[in-house]
Amino acid sequence: MAMTKNNGKRDLKRELIGYILMVILAIIISRGIYYGVGLVLGTPTPFLVVASGSMQPTLNIGDVIVIKGANPGELKVGDIIVFNPPKPYYSGVPWVHRIISIQKINGELYVKTKGDANIYPDPFTLTKNDIIGLVIFKLPYIGLITLNLWQWVIPSIIIVSSILIVKMILDKKK
Repeated sequence: MAMTKNNGKRDLKRELIGYILMVILAIIISRGIYYGVGLVLGTPTPFLVVASGSMQPTLNIGDVIVIKGANPGELKVGDIIVFNPPKPYYSGVPWVHRIISIQKINGELYVKTKGDANIYPDPFTLTKNDIIGLVIFKLPYIGLITLNLWQWVIPSIIIVSSILIVKMILDKKK
């Protein structure tokens, strides 16, 4: 039995829908793992890719760090923490630096940090509300893939989507 033109179009659409559903499922599963690990480790940000050289040689660009929520009272000088710096330094991206001093004033915790590769300490003091967690592990250079690919993700999606749309339009006209 010969396949008709309409069956071929339906098969193409089903295949396309199947690919889209697989991508959506992969995103849902990866986000589920991310949030699940975050619950276990007690932090909303359990993984982070190191994007600057401020902590070299301890942490290198592209290292994936695993972060555990930390009770601020348990932090000590020398710990590497992940934090959101205060304004105007905060740009939506957490920082990763080492604690160089901790002070308690009137029951409040104040933390000073510095990147290992930086000459000067950070020009601000952190409070417990700024701290996301403590670095407990690193996976060397695994994040280089995401750092390098991320700059191509959106253009790639646009190009592939455009090709698929043009193909569907041309198939429709035939």
